[in-house]
Amino acid sequence: MFGFIKTIFSGLGGLAGTAKAAASLLGAGASLYGGIQQNKQAKKQARQAREQAAFDAERKRIQTRRLSGQQRANFAAAGLKIEGSPALLIEETEQLGYQEADSILRYGDMQAKALKKQGRNALIGGGLSAGGGILGGIADNRLLKQTYPTLFGPQP
Repeated sequence: MFGFIKTIFSGLGGLAGTAKAAASLLGAGASLYGGIQQNKQAKKQARQAREQAAFDAERKRIQTRRLSGQQRANFAAAGLKIEGSPALLIEETEQLGYQEADSILRYGDMQAKALKKQGRNALIGGGLSAGGGILGGIADNRLLKQTYPTLFGPQP
């Protein structure tokens, strides 16, 4: 009678070990999936950062052209020729505006690179977490410990 109960409980122990291993695999899969999704999201955000920077830079260029056009009109209305100091002022306005537009683009690019790096780090972290979960599940599996006691058994 006790042999029968022992057999049932040893079978349940094996089943519990299998369930624990399956849970480890599911956890590993979830970690990996989470890393993949975070990487996708980061790539999307990086693309959006670049698009927004391009939009903002173009808007700055338009503002600069409008401002230099307004300066030309003001100088002409005042009866001044666009040469000498007025021309230098307009040229400086244009240079500063285009430099600011370039700075906007550079900032957007830096932001996009940082977001992509975060995504890669999340992907790597998810992979490492998945690997650790799988290895932990293997190490805890009773069936493997019984089958390969030299690998998973207590070490002297």
